Amino acid sequence: MINKNFNTENFRGILWSFIAVAGFGLLGLLSSLYGEHVNADVVRRVTIYGNRILSTERLESMLQPYMWQRLEAIDADSVQHQFLQHPLVKAVKVNRIFPDELQVHIREVHPIAYLQSSRYLSIDMDNKVLPLPDYGMIYTMPIITNIGNVAEIESDAILQDNYINQLVDFLKQLRKAYPHIYYDISEISYSDKEGLKVITSTNSTPVYLGTYDQLPLRVATLDAFIRQLDQGLVLPAYRYMDLRFANQVVVKERN
Repeated sequence: MINKNFNTENFRGILWSFIAVAGFGLLGLLSSLYGEHVNADVVRRVTIYGNRILSTERLESMLQPYMWQRLEAIDADSVQHQFLQHPLVKAVKVNRIFPDELQVHIREVHPIAYLQSSRYLSIDMDNKVLPLPDYGMIYTMPIITNIGNVAEIESDAILQDNYINQLVDFLKQLRKAYPHIYYDISEISYSDKEGLKVITSTNSTPVYLGTYDQLPLRVATLDAFIRQLDQGLVLPAYRYMDLRFANQVVVKERN
């Protein structure tokens, strides 16, 4: 009889121990599942598309405050507004991708020229001053030289400078009508003595184009001359080329 009670008590103890262990295990499992459910729609990753001149690291750092926030609580318009404060961002679209991703589609500003003074800046078609890209001077575009000191000009400012504004206007027309000439310009400047002068990127040939009122005809002449050579859409290596005289193309060969 004593053995039976002992065995029964033993069995009950083991049973209660098993129930306790199982209960704690079930409670842990339920807690884990609840935690996963609560955190199911927090931002765990961001994906950025369209950036070429802005580093992914810079853009990801702008999104860092949103990591581990509830995805549905994030205001996409507010995030877009934040990105648009950067002068090199032209347009942006932010999408919330459930369960845990923020997608950012960037459209960047593309400058039309560099500005060379005590430091390098860039400028767009609307004469807005822009910082250099994160990766440096990666654009294939002209450098406007012989300008005054622009060290005090801040990014995002609209530059009111007649010398620079006229060159920007010329480059806008050139890029649209003669892109092969535009993309082969390394430097561009203007002076009363020389008129408009460009130096080609491919062969470092100085080309004198004359005064602003002469430019439409002179550029058309330059284009016809390049095409007539049939050596690709770039100017060959000359010591210089002068189109400032009516109905003449003066070329000095290199020795």
